[in-house]
Amino acid sequence: MEKMTSEISIQDDFVFGSVMSNKRLCQRLIQLILPELKIDRIEFPTVQKVVQESQFSRGVRFDVYTKDQDGVVYEIDMQVRHTRGLPQRVRYYQGRIDSEMLKHGQQYATLRQSYVIFICPFDPFNLGRHRYDFANYCQQDQSLALGDGRTAIFLNTKGTQDDVSKDLRNFLDYVDNRDVENDEYVAELKDYIQNLSKNTEWRNDYMDNKTHMMFHDEDVREEGIAAGKMEAIRGMIALMRNNGISEEKLKPQIQQQFDLTAAQMQELFK
Repeated sequence: MEKMTSEISIQDDFVFGSVMSNKRLCQRLIQLILPELKIDRIEFPTVQKVVQESQFSRGVRFDVYTKDQDGVVYEIDMQVRHTRGLPQRVRYYQGRIDSEMLKHGQQYATLRQSYVIFICPFDPFNLGRHRYDFANYCQQDQSLALGDGRTAIFLNTKGTQDDVSKDLRNFLDYVDNRDVENDEYVAELKDYIQNLSKNTEWRNDYMDNKTHMMFHDEDVREEGIAAGKMEAIRGMIALMRNNGISEEKLKPQIQQQFDLTAAQMQELFK
């Protein structure tokens, strides 16, 4: 039990989603990121929300999705790997949010504001900022905003500039697995995760999710198929063993997923 608790990090999207499914903790995080907004209440957050327009279009899975009392949408994702196309991912997410909000026959003007928030344990733009906020402005006159209601925010746990509040910086330090003391919100997050880790049903769901993501996460598979494929697979095997996945369960999944020969399997599991 203690070993598993020490390895659990809020960076894990399953853990993050579990924590943010708590309405109060989620609302506090949104208010922490956007203190200028007056958020009286939010809906109960939908975790791992899937939006897909048709069987022929690519769907999207939002880590955390909720609305406030005015219908403003907040989508928060934990982006652990610095993969290609993060700006394009934001664009796609915003389009899916718009299609979800705009019911058939409604006017475009009824679209509410939306915030796509990516929490990154890396600097996505290498400028040392803790946060990067993007909205649409006129290129010829930066004082002229398009006013389409869409905002994208990238939070960077590796920031070096003094550009955010102390409370938000404490949260980002906590996400970055640094020690944070004397912070009420961070202490509450720690306690919540500690209690989750004691729940047998949640622990089983956590382990099942780790196994599923190892074999179905698109970014992980791309890393494995690239140069150093066998080393990447070895790393996956080691991680899954550390998380308690038995070798009997592991072997057939590894062989089928990566189309490995018997000789390759023997090399991996010798």
